[in-house]
Amino acid sequence: MPIAHLRDLDLSYEVTGDGPPLLLVAGTGFPGSTWTPPVVRAFARDFTVITYDHRGTGTTPLGDEPLSTRLLAADAVALLEHLGLAPAHVLGHSFGGRVAQWMALDRPDALRSLVLAASGAGRPGVTPADVQAAVDSNRDRIAADGLAGFMHHSIYGFFFSAEGLEKHPEAVQALKDGFVAGQPSDEAFLAHVVARQEHSTLHLLDRVATRTLVLVGKADTGAMANGSHLEQSLAIAERIADAELVVLPRLRHALLWEEPELVTRVVREWVARGEQGPPLR
Repeated sequence: MPIAHLRDLDLSYEVTGDGPPLLLVAGTGFPGSTWTPPVVRAFARDFTVITYDHRGTGTTPLGDEPLSTRLLAADAVALLEHLGLAPAHVLGHSFGGRVAQWMALDRPDALRSLVLAASGAGRPGVTPADVQAAVDSNRDRIAADGLAGFMHHSIYGFFFSAEGLEKHPEAVQALKDGFVAGQPSDEAFLAHVVARQEHSTLHLLDRVATRTLVLVGKADTGAMANGSHLEQSLAIAERIADAELVVLPRLRHALLWEEPELVTRVVREWVARGEQGPPLR
């Protein structure tokens, strides 16, 4: 991966394809390698696709600053500017969607559009005790199975539909392999968990002026402290003015990996409807 020297951070990234820029922002503790080749290829037919390693994942160092979704949003904007690819379409999956929300709130000039896939906005009033409880729960599971084992159970437990597990075992394996290829340390992963749990933008989303697509699988209903990803996606769509909501039947949390052709077609067609005039690149 090439290295972008951003402020005090050396951030690893890859650029693939040709067309309007599309930044893919990964989930909790996920390195850029979790954007597997079928997903990147599907988007790269129409976009210049930028993937990268969050702080503490892949070959990007964790650094000394306390991790937050807002800090990671600043990293993502700095990368786009370093590459000369701002403004870009931005797609954030899960935790990556939380990062992308801060991009839209702090630097709307760096975005052409915003896609929030299977994401959430946190909740007001989260306490240090709430955050610590989530960290302790994740630490216990990692201690029991190792981080790779913990992620194995997550991917098989609620990422893919039963049909997806049966029909697309290669996609399941590729996502697992992509995680292992850039696996963070336990410390870095838990720092991402803290950033995720501390995230709270639901009360700010009415300020988002960027054209927004909220995308979620209908079966992404696993119980979470703030409601399932389906419930959280519905709440996001209600808060962002004129956001378009697409709920895809049957799919769960790994909608992009289970059905990359379907999801990229939905995104491509939505982007095309909103583009006016010649491309910005």
